[in-house]
Amino acid sequence: MKPLLNVPTISVPEAKARVERFRKVLAGAMPEENIPRAVLIPIADILAIIDKYQFTDKDGNTRNELQGVRAYFAIKEADESLPNDVTALIVPVNLKGNDIINTSNSLGDEEDDTDIYDFTKPCPDVCDPESPLFVP
Repeated sequence: MKPLLNVPTISVPEAKARVERFRKVLAGAMPEENIPRAVLIPIADILAIIDKYQFTDKDGNTRNELQGVRAYFAIKEADESLPNDVTALIVPVNLKGNDIINTSNSLGDEEDDTDIYDFTKPCPDVCDPESPLFVP
């Protein structure tokens, strides 16, 4: 049997209240359809970041150089047919709590090859309308 997670949780009513407050604060700043509800962060992508910073030490122990990842909320520039998409840019965080944003231009083009990942999927579009946190 796996041990229970020892991380803080909150009740569904408290979570709903927080989501409602968030949406209420943003309601005056943007159209309703542009207010982000959530972002889906695919586990396979998180595991790939973990794997990138994992190594085996001289004693054969598996180690990782990460404390976690940080999500920076961002808005993609919209094209004419789509509203602005709110996404979360994922950045690995080292054991000291600092963002790992390595930059290199190994591709030889105008864009850097960084450790800033843009693989989240915003809600709206990727939503669970049956969730108790999908509040009006």
